[in-house]
Amino acid sequence: MSPRLLVVGCGNILAGDDGAGVEVVERLVEAGVEGCQLCLMPSGGVDLLEMFPAADVVLFVDAVTSGAPAGTLHLVPLGAAADSSGDEDITAPVIVRRAVGSLSSHGLGLLETFELARALGRHVPRVILLGVEIGEVTPGAPRSPAVEHALSTIVQGFSRLQALVVDPNSSLWRSARQFPPEDDSFPGR
Repeated sequence: MSPRLLVVGCGNILAGDDGAGVEVVERLVEAGVEGCQLCLMPSGGVDLLEMFPAADVVLFVDAVTSGAPAGTLHLVPLGAAADSSGDEDITAPVIVRRAVGSLSSHGLGLLETFELARALGRHVPRVILLGVEIGEVTPGAPRSPAVEHALSTIVQGFSRLQALVVDPNSSLWRSARQFPPEDDSFPGR
């Protein structure tokens, strides 16, 4: 039996590129992707606690800002991000703070949600962040071409990415990796 995969899209759809995570999940729903549960959580937070028991692996998709070019894709296993060492993990702490740190003064970020789940004795699945480096975040702005291309890349190659994410022995779980827009090595390209 393969691991149960939950794909969570997060972001603000009204702020240009910031809605990248939500858009990825909406496109996967439209494409009829199977073998995983797809969920939209624009603001993340405590609602994830109720979803954790249904998943062995969570692919959390969100917009990130690390200083890389817009459209860069980041795969960050959260364990590797917390213990970042070596050249490949240099941007992981920046990405994790933006994408999964505290989302607001009224809610919890993903890392705080994990801590709460552990404190409550609840199941915490393996989690990997798929970050989409953003450019335009002005309210009402359209998505930038670089981010639009990155979203298409994710959706087109999702079946390959899905297979790697559910494999606990996959190299994706060893360290954070960054894929600039011109890099053809992103899983599924």
